[in-house]
Formats: sequence, C-alpha cells, structure tokens
Amino acid sequence: MNVKEIALQLCTCTWLEIITCIGVTLYLVYDSEYYLALITIVVFSPLIAFHFAVSKTSNDEYCASCRK
Repeated sequence: MNVKEIALQLCTCTWLEIITCIGVTLYLVYDSEYYLALITIVVFSPLIAFHFAVSKTSNDEYCASCRK
C-alpha cells in the first residue's frame, strides 16, 4: 500500500465521519457533557456502520476505500 492509497482512504466519507465523531465526542467529554457525548456516539454509529457496509459490498473500481 502506497502513500496515495492511504491518503485516499483517509479522505473517504467514512473516515471523515469517524474523525468528526471522535472530535465532537472528545470535546463534549472535555466540556463535561457526558450525556451529549453518548448521544453523539449513538447518532454517528449507524451512519458509520452503513458506510462500512456499503464500501465492503461496492464494486466501484474508482472507489478508494474498496478492496478487490
């Protein structure tokens, strides 16, 4: 795996959602808003799971996150 493939993988929608979820959750924990942090995780989890499922079943040859 070369640097270009890694960079494209990190720029996919799924990774952006994961990074956003982690950032928002860590900020809310830092701000002592534990209930809102839990809600954030609950809201983002199905969306992230859906994108992982779609990327695993996709046959798109231009998809950066798809493996053959």
